[in-house]
Amino acid sequence: MSSPIFRKTARGRAEIKQRSDRVPAAMRSVLIMVNGSDSLAMLAARGVPQLRDHLEALLTLGLIELVPVPSEQPVSLDMLAAFCRQAHTRLTPYFSPDTASVVRPLRDARTVAAFNAALDDIQARLATYLGRKLAANALQGLRPPP
Repeated sequence: MSSPIFRKTARGRAEIKQRSDRVPAAMRSVLIMVNGSDSLAMLAARGVPQLRDHLEALLTLGLIELVPVPSEQPVSLDMLAAFCRQAHTRLTPYFSPDTASVVRPLRDARTVAAFNAALDDIQARLATYLGRKLAANALQGLRPPP
């Protein structure tokens, strides 16, 4: 299970603007750090003392809420196969005899997230030889829409 993600509610955003005295400074700092994209683990990595207590209090006050986990849409395997064929064609000049083994994780992917994760790995491998920008350009347009 992944770490939960919190976002500010309308009341939370208003609290930041108004700076009322009902939220202590340490809790206000946590409220400011909650951005709707950083997970609890990422917030904890910042080393804020009593983070969980502050988050529970902010939840109780209605200043933050959990971000709902999006359900992954079923993806057409034919669509992923088409992207995989494009990737194979585009990567052949870089990995000639090894292209089939490099592209195998793309063929095995059954979700868009898994496909994109495999593409990230290939991009990192390609960046070793081409650099980050050229590797990103080489793979541009190969990511299926979420």
